[in-house]
Amino acid sequence: MELRPLGKSLGAMWCYCVLRESKSRIASAARFCAQACRVLGPKRSLKVAFISVPNAGKSTLINRLIGQKVFAVSPKIHTTQRRALGVFTVDDTQVTVLDTPGVPSAWGPKLKLGETFMKDPYRSMLEAQLVLVMVDVSDNNKRRESLDPNIVRLLKHNTHLPSALVLNKVDLVRMKHQLLSVAADLTRTFHPEQERVIGREELEKGDDKCWPFFQEVFMISALTGDGVEKLKSFLVSSASTGEWEYDVDTVTDQPDQLLVEDIIREKLFLHLDKEIPYVITQDTVVWEENHEGVLVIHKHLNCRSSMQVSIVIGAGGRIIQSIVAEAKEDIECLLQRPVDLTLVARFK
Repeated sequence: MELRPLGKSLGAMWCYCVLRESKSRIASAARFCAQACRVLGPKRSLKVAFISVPNAGKSTLINRLIGQKVFAVSPKIHTTQRRALGVFTVDDTQVTVLDTPGVPSAWGPKLKLGETFMKDPYRSMLEAQLVLVMVDVSDNNKRRESLDPNIVRLLKHNTHLPSALVLNKVDLVRMKHQLLSVAADLTRTFHPEQERVIGREELEKGDDKCWPFFQEVFMISALTGDGVEKLKSFLVSSASTGEWEYDVDTVTDQPDQLLVEDIIREKLFLHLDKEIPYVITQDTVVWEENHEGVLVIHKHLNCRSSMQVSIVIGAGGRIIQSIVAEAKEDIECLLQRPVDLTLVARFK
């Protein structure tokens, strides 16, 4: 019997390919079984309430935690206008993050806000097992060394909940050593004059500028991802035994129609000034799949005046064309399918 190198034997090559394919299938089956054991075995879960004043970066961080852009983000305050859930699953642990409108700042402008802006953060605290308080510590935030009094009041009314402090936008801090001073100010347990430890009962009645009962302090940049993995590991390790509320592939409780509405609102915030994006409402005229498998979306943007219609359209239609192009790209990325998007601005 003649022995030939494997590479020169057609029969041996066929056997090798069969063996390699078998090994691949065995490896796939092993991965499937391992995942099934994690899913079918004991499960762990955690519900987290994110609270902050507007524009601290909650939605950006939640998008980073769940691994894709789901929630609208813009530089303007109150881009998030209702409560929504973000979900991520790691092995046997599922973490549900409650994204709410920013708590209206005690220092900020007195805006006419809907009921959801005032009540959603409070409702989220009732459901949560852990609270994350996020603070914008960028150099542009002149009040970064004090917690907003409304945030502290929320914590005082929920002292049974463990909490952690998240210092966001560290990429916008030039002198990094200042972060330690900021963290100390936000978590101090010493009376500034008497330099003694303040008791929990005394603090709950008094100081509205700090909270010394945070379990952990994290310094992150939700935009760049710096420090986010450490925070994510903390959330996973904080979970306790409990059933999952969502499938392993679920990333949010929001239906596609609302997610698309949020994406379009985000683009309105990015392209329009002043109060205009806040007052525009949307009506869905068409939402259907055509014969080519393309999702056709036709929406009306309802403006309060003909002047607003002109502003939304822009000179030569450039503004609304930019809004459509950018929204279409994000919608296709989110839904993982081709989309034909039409937006019509009208006075209603």
